[in-house]
Amino acid sequence: MNVLFVTWDGPQVSYLESLFIPIFNRLSEFGFHFHVLQFSWCSSQVMEQRRQECESKGFSYTYVPVIRKHVALGGLVTSLLGYRQVRKAVVEHDIDVVMARSTLPALSTLLYLRGRTTPFVFDADGLPLDERIDFAGQRPSSLVYRLLRDIEAQAVRRSDAVLTRSRKAVSILQARAGAGTTEDKFHVVSNGRDKALFSPGEVADRIAVKERLGIAVDAPLVVYAGSLGPQYSPESMLGLFALIRESRPDAHFLVLSGSPEVMTDLLSAYGSSLATGVTVMRVGANEVPRWLASADLGMAFREPTFSMQGVAPIKLGEYLLCGVPVVATRGVGDSHFIDKNSGFPVDGGDAATLSSVADWFIHKVLPLREEYRAHCRSVGVEHFSLESSVEAYRKALLSVQVES
Repeated sequence: MNVLFVTWDGPQVSYLESLFIPIFNRLSEFGFHFHVLQFSWCSSQVMEQRRQECESKGFSYTYVPVIRKHVALGGLVTSLLGYRQVRKAVVEHDIDVVMARSTLPALSTLLYLRGRTTPFVFDADGLPLDERIDFAGQRPSSLVYRLLRDIEAQAVRRSDAVLTRSRKAVSILQARAGAGTTEDKFHVVSNGRDKALFSPGEVADRIAVKERLGIAVDAPLVVYAGSLGPQYSPESMLGLFALIRESRPDAHFLVLSGSPEVMTDLLSAYGSSLATGVTVMRVGANEVPRWLASADLGMAFREPTFSMQGVAPIKLGEYLLCGVPVVATRGVGDSHFIDKNSGFPVDGGDAATLSSVADWFIHKVLPLREEYRAHCRSVGVEHFSLESSVEAYRKALLSVQVES
């Protein structure tokens, strides 16, 4: 089966390389052959890196520049014209199924599909339109939002299969698509990671990382990995770390992010005593696992807004696969797998909650760190391994009837 993957990614986003290419590479073992059509506005250097990454796995890669003048309008115009690129790729690569990730690629695909019977898989990618309401200040009554919501509903109705990241997103998208949209077309897929790459590693490696940070081998290490912004509650992270430091002054907080300035700006309000215990840095994607494996607690706060019901935080899987217990916001995607021996689900970041988390970490996790490490690893393998993701995608793609 030849699959055209149509996606839309900014220059700072590495989902294609870090998430989808590993999944597609494993799926190729089952006879699925992928071709990537990416709308973006990245530099020529980043574009070439993405091309090489795709071609090294046997995938073709086509880059489509996004019009950035009048950003919202430029994006819409790019999508409207994008059907021509979809059509060209379908013909050139003898495509059997088109899989569009998120709304604007879906618009390009829907325009191409008019009058055609080509099978279509819609990767809804959470509830991204609602994220604009929750975090970007867009009004639900705005013309742009209403237009994109209509495109989203059309994509669900036209699709042969819909991919979501949570069970909660299924009921929302099904209701929006209207009567006649059956639940059996929905497939929940996980953001799986390679369990060989994301693992607890060796004791010597964990010690080496702590030495590199300039902290003692037995000093508690708290970690956050990922994007930074208001929706990730950085104030709650620092508040929790400050409470941990009250009991363990030797504790250290490691922040791995492509936008470190957000955290460094916040740190200035806490004074030098806390800042000396925090390291904020960028690292390459391949280096992330060894840093995570050395940590004793992973932070995964999110604002529990409506849109967050549809997400599956990648960092949760990364932490757990590396044997790191997590503090995570309840109600963000499907979080039922986090039990008392793998994490601490919270409803918010108020002082009482953060105090309870700090107490749990100091008095329960640290004394039984190896037991927590082993259990977190088992939970991660069950729910976030690359194998579990590949199997979910395989079933979804096989549900599509391809014309012979």
